Amino acid sequence: MTVPRFAVLGPLEVWHGDVAVPVPAGRARLLLALLLLRANRPVPVDELVDRLWDGDAPNRDRARATLHMVVRRLRQALGEANVVRTTTNGYLAEVAPGALDVDRFRELVAEGRFAEALALWRGDPLSDVRSDVLHAEDVAPLLEERLTALERRIDADLDAGRAGELVVELRALTARHPLRERFSGQLMLALARSDQRAEALATYHALRTRLVEELGVDPAPRLQELYQRILTSEQTASAGSTVPVPRQLPVRTRFFVGRGRELAALAELVDSASGSGGGGAVVISAVDGAAGIGKTALALHWAARHGDRFPDGQLYVDLRGFDPSGAPVDPGEALRGFLGALGVARERMPSTQDELIGLYRSSTADRRVLVVLDNAGDSEQVRPLLPSGPGCVAVVTSRRRLDGLIVREGARPLALGVLADADAFALLERQLGADRVAAEPGAARDVVAHCAGLPLALAVVAARAAAHPEFPLGALAAELANERTRLDALDTGDEAASVKAVISWSCERLTPAARRLFELLGLHPGPEVTVPAAASLAGVAVREARACLRELSAVNLLVEHRPSRFSLHDLVHAYAREVVVERVDGPARRAAVHRLLDHYLHSVREVESVRAPYRDTEVPLDPRLPDVVVAGAADRDDALAWLELEKATVFGMVEHASRHGFDGHTWRLTAWLTSFCGRRGYWQEALRCHRAALDSARRLGDEVALMTAHRGLGRIHVVLGDFEEAESHFERALASARATGDRRGQANLHGDLGVLHEDDGKHVEALSHARQALEIADELGDAVLYRRTLNAVGWLHALLGDHRTALDHCLRALALHRDTGDVSGEAVIWDSLGYIHHHLGNLADAVRSYDIALTMYRSIGDRYEEALTLDRLGDTLTASGDRDAALRVWSEAVSVLDDLGHAAADRVRAKAVELP
Repeated sequence: MTVPRFAVLGPLEVWHGDVAVPVPAGRARLLLALLLLRANRPVPVDELVDRLWDGDAPNRDRARATLHMVVRRLRQALGEANVVRTTTNGYLAEVAPGALDVDRFRELVAEGRFAEALALWRGDPLSDVRSDVLHAEDVAPLLEERLTALERRIDADLDAGRAGELVVELRALTARHPLRERFSGQLMLALARSDQRAEALATYHALRTRLVEELGVDPAPRLQELYQRILTSEQTASAGSTVPVPRQLPVRTRFFVGRGRELAALAELVDSASGSGGGGAVVISAVDGAAGIGKTALALHWAARHGDRFPDGQLYVDLRGFDPSGAPVDPGEALRGFLGALGVARERMPSTQDELIGLYRSSTADRRVLVVLDNAGDSEQVRPLLPSGPGCVAVVTSRRRLDGLIVREGARPLALGVLADADAFALLERQLGADRVAAEPGAARDVVAHCAGLPLALAVVAARAAAHPEFPLGALAAELANERTRLDALDTGDEAASVKAVISWSCERLTPAARRLFELLGLHPGPEVTVPAAASLAGVAVREARACLRELSAVNLLVEHRPSRFSLHDLVHAYAREVVVERVDGPARRAAVHRLLDHYLHSVREVESVRAPYRDTEVPLDPRLPDVVVAGAADRDDALAWLELEKATVFGMVEHASRHGFDGHTWRLTAWLTSFCGRRGYWQEALRCHRAALDSARRLGDEVALMTAHRGLGRIHVVLGDFEEAESHFERALASARATGDRRGQANLHGDLGVLHEDDGKHVEALSHARQALEIADELGDAVLYRRTLNAVGWLHALLGDHRTALDHCLRALALHRDTGDVSGEAVIWDSLGYIHHHLGNLADAVRSYDIALTMYRSIGDRYEEALTLDRLGDTLTASGDRDAALRVWSEAVSVLDDLGHAAADRVRAKAVELP
């Protein structure tokens, strides 16, 4: 698949393969520029309107409508290179990694490859895009980034001894940027190192004169210090010095890839140390991450690139904090090694650790030294090894988050995550060669997916493939595909390079309670686990579960993505699934799964009862097991927020229940999720859950379960437009309801068949079913069912053109809804009244009714019905002559429907296009 490429570091360019794609002039070009500068980030419509009209849109509603037309024109112009996507209330440019020159520029800068980064510039950014605001607010910072990269490239050239070659370039730069002190300082240094001391001092005096005359300030302290050093002929690293300059960094891997953001964060440390002067503190970075995530590789790669910034040397020690031998390096032993490297004779080293610390800090007080403390066990092991010089930098890596170091010493935390897919591919290509990966792209994708971004796992697979060039990548991918053998396929026989072994070392340091919870997490399908779910799984109190989860998070066996929400890396999860089978017996495992499923089933019931208290059916639940914690919700907003956060996990729980033989949980959990899925547009997820529910119902032979599952499938197929399939499920559900004598179920299914026939354009048949549902509701005395069905009858009369009868039915239904709190039911009625008033010619009443319906739908988070009401409101606004307002609400409807992935978006979009 050809990935489109984009260039903004010069005139705006778009390429699809080797073909240049023309970009329309005017607002379409500006829009693409704005989205590319914020690539892969949603940009709200209001912000785009402000930018496209330079903050001066004469009519914002009309501007929003115009924006959507501009988007359509831009998409058409880009063709196969289109990357403009609709988001909630905005748009984004979905750009692949490496496909945008400014992103590549920043990656190269972060890796210290400044010359390559600067070579990407073709002139002033977006020079062919007209917009004063764009160039003031977006282009100006880009130009500053270029100058900063240029400064860093010159620093590297100076450190490499190229002073004489830089003088001409720096003279030109200081002439072009006369007040930029760093260029002047670099020119001073280049002149001094080229035996032109007098000219170096003259450069300082000229700069000082300009600053005083134009700004009324003196040069920065760093420049004054450089002037003094040149004046006294002091050199920062004397060639004749007898003090040893240690170079202890181990050999780094040549297969390092990616990590641009992390490298940039570490690069800031050098600048912090350089700018701290004499009174600052040592700068510390604490890099933490899971086993095999690449912490050491990152630290060594960065250190190798920036080591020359530390003229007094680089110190390194592997502290073996998680070594399987159980013997971490003693800080005193490490201190003796450091002091020896710094030139302290063994016989001069004191005997106590406190004295060793004092001597070490004295030895580093006036030096610029880089200290890499690798694989630390905890903060206490690290603290004695921190240098004292303000020009020093310490980089600490650990599987444990070193909170003590962060709080007390002000260390800057840097959490290392998995590699992006593009970087994982790059790692395979670097180790195996691009040709071999390109020969089996599908197998390469599978390898990357199964290794889940863990560098150690990728390195193991790549090493095996490199050692056996006759092995097809497909064979290795097949080994990894089997979850039962995946970790064995990543075993090299060397514990230090075996994925399973390095994960197990992290587990060895856990308390018994945390180790037990970690093992039981092998029974949780993911992707996230909360504190109440973990407590239920383990059958322990919430307080104990929280403490265990935090302990697991501290050693990076779990990641706390959001407060009190934790996830496991796929391979760590695979390890937990192995050990739980080995260490927990079958009955205990089944009891744990039962408690977990009870937690989610009863929690969904509690939360859904708050979100949607008026339901057309209730699914009874068995009592939950002891020690199961149930989540709740304070109000409707809280309930909706909980469901949105938990939805992926809960959908997974349905399949999990089915796979473990908990058929009752499978269909009941699905039933309680049906309403939420319909309101929020999660139809594909609901389809998968209902298919599993139907299989469970068939295994149980339970007519109630069969009716519920068939009914749910029917409702989903109606929304998806598969009316024949929907009717088949409804008829089978109706047969089950009749078999059990469930009159309420029969009424619900007649209502569902009414909706089906309505959507299929068969309004007479729809009305017949709605009337049957109304008769049963009246017979049962069911107030909720009666008032909702009364509105359905009225709505169908409206569709058949009998608007007076429709109005009578819907007003009666509205009166029955008063003060019930049934917001969903009332919203449907107001929507019906909007349609009826429109066709009776009462357009103002129609708009008011639709507005009330929209407010209610939004308050309960019913996005699908909100979109349908917006569509109908657009029709009414068009009829009343308010073209701009109609375009605005249709645009909102399209945005929601696009976000939901519903085909109705094209129908509404066509209305806007055809509007005269």
